[in-house]
Amino acid sequence: MPKEILYVQAGTFANFVGTHFWNAQEGYFTYSHDEEPAVYHDRSFREGLNNKGESTYCPRLLLFDRKSQFGALSDELYRSNDSSTAGQWEGGVIEYRQEPIPKSQYQTRLDQGEPEDDAQVNEDLAPDSHQIRFWSDYSRVFLHPRTLQMLPDLADWEAADGEWIKSRESFQQYDIDHDLMENEMRNFVEECDGLQGLQLFSDCPAFGGFTDAFLTAFLDEFPKLTSLAFSFLSDASSNATVTAEEPEATKALNDALSLRSLYSLSTLNVPIQHPSAWERGDWLDDLRLEMRSPYHTSALLSTHIESATLPFRLKASEHDMSSISGLLNMSGTTGTAHIAGTYPLSAAASDAQKKVYDFSAVTEFRGKSRSQKLATEYGRAQVLRGDFSSTEWLKVNGMFPSNTPTSISFRAPAYPTPTSFPRIVKEASMLSSSSSNRSSQNGVSDIYHNVFSALTTSSATSRLFASHARLAQECVDKRAEVVTRMGLEFDEIRDLKDDLWALCDQYADDGGEGREDADEEIGEDEE
Repeated sequence: MPKEILYVQAGTFANFVGTHFWNAQEGYFTYSHDEEPAVYHDRSFREGLNNKGESTYCPRLLLFDRKSQFGALSDELYRSNDSSTAGQWEGGVIEYRQEPIPKSQYQTRLDQGEPEDDAQVNEDLAPDSHQIRFWSDYSRVFLHPRTLQMLPDLADWEAADGEWIKSRESFQQYDIDHDLMENEMRNFVEECDGLQGLQLFSDCPAFGGFTDAFLTAFLDEFPKLTSLAFSFLSDASSNATVTAEEPEATKALNDALSLRSLYSLSTLNVPIQHPSAWERGDWLDDLRLEMRSPYHTSALLSTHIESATLPFRLKASEHDMSSISGLLNMSGTTGTAHIAGTYPLSAAASDAQKKVYDFSAVTEFRGKSRSQKLATEYGRAQVLRGDFSSTEWLKVNGMFPSNTPTSISFRAPAYPTPTSFPRIVKEASMLSSSSSNRSSQNGVSDIYHNVFSALTTSSATSRLFASHARLAQECVDKRAEVVTRMGLEFDEIRDLKDDLWALCDQYADDGGEGREDADEEIGEDEE
């Protein structure tokens, strides 16, 4: 059955998340004729060749990042495409070679082969966070040569984050040099029999403008294709207190441009707050999470993203990317959604709903703690993962009630934990599986976890747009230097402010959610 999905990852943190995502996809492969896979593999994978010329499955993926972020993988790419000048030049040649980046311990152990029977040894394969330098250090899947799209590194004096114009120009230069839309993407599209859509992971800080240019060019070629974007915001969007005079304003303004862009260009955009913004609370009780480790935080986000999008690939589901997006955006005006969930989910916990954390929510509003007011939900698609009986499933599913008219709940197998996954779950919360053969054959340990993940559209999103609208307004009112420093015009920021307030009003409920502090109403633009 077709309904393939094309995947795009742009930026370093996006690739950290994407690497965990693809490692989990590998965990669904079965190697026994008696075992039926839970998902349609061909939707996310295509047949290709590994570096030994052996037939294997490769992700339907375009992966963008700077050269220096590929780690040891960049050395392998250059060695495989090395064209020596020695045979073209008869004079003397002095060759300088940069010291190659060594493989990670995890990759070295993969090359040697994973243990087959000893579950404890298999458990110990998980890398420590200090061992992970690049996203390629824990990648388990073979990537097609066309997947890897390496962009030149920036000069030492160039800022990596918050440069919207330069980020757009990097795509334009890339597109000219490599003829991207005519070759790479078209090849991936044309080999699909019934494409259901595009799933995008994007770093807003460094690749916001790049993603905007990419999607614009992509939609020119494939205007009817459904697209779902997961956009990772900068640390400057952690609250609404950033002012136009602060250095962080560049990144926050860049996030605002990204939010508007992805709302207009994608079918559904799911912005995700930077880990530095995540509030401490009960949802962390079962986790030992290193908030400053992208290896850790990306693993948690990937678990929820992989679970929330599982219905697109699940054999037991009749829904696809288009139908779920339509359910969440029934009115046509709620194209920005939130992702929330709890991991691991304890079936015995009566307070499980209280441990659901919203990774898209604004944590502060103009310096005040987030209001406890419940948001008005417009749409919900929730996935409950675990080895529950029918009676247990109804009971656990009842922990997460939804009175949203446009809602749907999916039941799915427990989350298979690859050996590449950091051990962020406390031992007392682990769910052990009785299957040891599966772990020995495809690199998935015998540890499975219950998960609850949900995509929602609600009035809570109005706060996200309001916080960035106020910053844009302040930049205009104060003729802030950050605007010209980013190469933008004040008229552009004025339009941005108007668009963000319009989006805020689209999401606001009857109580004016997102328009707190009405006594500080924004006045007319200053000339």
